[in-house]
Amino acid sequence: MKKKNLLKMMFLMFITVFGVLSCDFLENKTVRVPKSVIESKAREKFPIVKNFLLAKITAKNPRISFKNNRIYVEMDYDASLLSSHSEGIIALNSEIKFNEKTSQLYLVDIQIDKILDKNGTDMISTPAAKSVKTIVANYLETNPVYKYDKDGKKKVKVKNMFIKNGKLFVQT
Repeated sequence: MKKKNLLKMMFLMFITVFGVLSCDFLENKTVRVPKSVIESKAREKFPIVKNFLLAKITAKNPRISFKNNRIYVEMDYDASLLSSHSEGIIALNSEIKFNEKTSQLYLVDIQIDKILDKNGTDMISTPAAKSVKTIVANYLETNPVYKYDKDGKKKVKVKNMFIKNGKLFVQT
């Protein structure tokens, strides 16, 4: 079974953005990516199952929004950590950073806002939730969630991706 980053697949929705950017007329432009495109591509990639050394996390039903310079993701989760099992809602937010040299997109400054169980009880302070927060944040901040690959066809070089005023932009 392939190990997949919890949010890595979610950001594959950016593939659509890069398909649009294959036209020459978009060079040296900044293009806003519609939220509907991001949401539809994210839904195609879920559920996501990630196996860690002592834990297994499944994420499904993503809800994505942007505010100021951050992406907010709320999703349903099912987690097993050692012998404990829980399910509910997890919400996190992050800034994004695009590395132009490697064409990779990273989540930075990840904050897990809430972890609720299926009854709506706040679980963020429990030992299991603290472990999940640490595992997820450390993994996501050190591994790219998206890599823009040129496939031999003429494509516009992506110089940056950023969130501004609650909207996602791609700069070519």
